[in-house]
Amino acid sequence: MNAIDERYKHALIEEHESYVRARRTKDAEQVAAVLREQYGHEVGEGKAETKAKEPAPQTTAEPRPPEAAVAPKPEPASAEVKPTATKKTAAKRAQAKPAEDK
Repeated sequence: MNAIDERYKHALIEEHESYVRARRTKDAEQVAAVLREQYGHEVGEGKAETKAKEPAPQTTAEPRPPEAAVAPKPEPASAEVKPTATKKTAAKRAQAKPAEDK
């Protein structure tokens, strides 16, 4: 049997199991008939029912931290602090005022 046929067979088995869990017996019987005719596969009625009755194992996932609305600012590339344009402008204004007083 080639890979595609194996996938179809697996999909039909899963479909059958889902119908059994949902207690849709007519649909489950139709899928079981297709599995028998085309693939020679007998489905286990009791096997799917026991899976449905068993509770799914609960896994505890670690809680994720909330996402920030704004990305954090990157760290400065170097430790040196460079003067900004506002400081230079303020220094020029301070020098200009004494000249106006004369």
